[in-house]
Amino acid sequence: MNRGGRRGDIFPHDESRDVFLHLLSNLPQRFDVRVHSYALMPNHYHLMLESVTGKLPRAMQRLASEYTLQVNEMMGWDGALFRGRYRNRVVDSDAYWRHLLIYLHLNPTRAELDGLDDPQWTSHSAYLGTAACPDWLTMSELQEAFGTPAAYKEAIREAMGDAPPVPPDFDPTKLWTAAPTGVVAGPPSLEPYLEVSAALAEVCRVTGLNLDSVLAPSRGRHINRANWLAAWWMSRRCAISHGRIVDAFATSHASVSRIVRRVDERRFSDPVLAEWIAQLERNEGQTA
Repeated sequence: MNRGGRRGDIFPHDESRDVFLHLLSNLPQRFDVRVHSYALMPNHYHLMLESVTGKLPRAMQRLASEYTLQVNEMMGWDGALFRGRYRNRVVDSDAYWRHLLIYLHLNPTRAELDGLDDPQWTSHSAYLGTAACPDWLTMSELQEAFGTPAAYKEAIREAMGDAPPVPPDFDPTKLWTAAPTGVVAGPPSLEPYLEVSAALAEVCRVTGLNLDSVLAPSRGRHINRANWLAAWWMSRRCAISHGRIVDAFATSHASVSRIVRRVDERRFSDPVLAEWIAQLERNEGQTA
């Protein structure tokens, strides 16, 4: 989990929550991290994550940095958004695993932000069966642990009856401590970012095109995949906001955001994009 600096909000509006969930949805493919549940509160968030290959610190560092860049751009803010490094705790039993799911999903209700059966910005509805499960959310293990949506709902109601509402000055970080040394891969490694020129050079290399061709915008029905790839790669590998990508491509903020989302959506269905991205990510693994 993590919370805002100076107890400030990290989710100023619904659009910012959409941005966070979009970035969260990328973690499984990019860092081999399984997302089991989430809860977004105004000034903090909780995630249940499983790091399959030890890349959790890299995943969390990237999630925080990309989200901060995009929200600062949207709000006209500057500087750090979060209080510091995320907090984490190792789950060492099935009972604790089940308890955490309920704890996360009850956060908005106990804080009197949502009713029990009308939660927003948590994975509760997916577990309840009233909303579709996104393909990046792994629910199978916890669904099996509870048995049925009805049993899960009953466990939620029982827990709600046993616990008082969360007081306004509640500090969630007091419940979460760093994992014991060696259980989760140490402090977050600072994954190196690329300079803009280096990122564009990598795109030119994998596409076999010169820089002018890469930077040429799409026209009408003609989609310049290399141009899309360059905007997406700069967003991912350069420590810059979307505003600086807007300047580089002489386009709008909305267009850059749309292109980045489209590449994320098509990266597995478009064979050309898939091959280019695979080459870029192989090189990323060598330089990170």
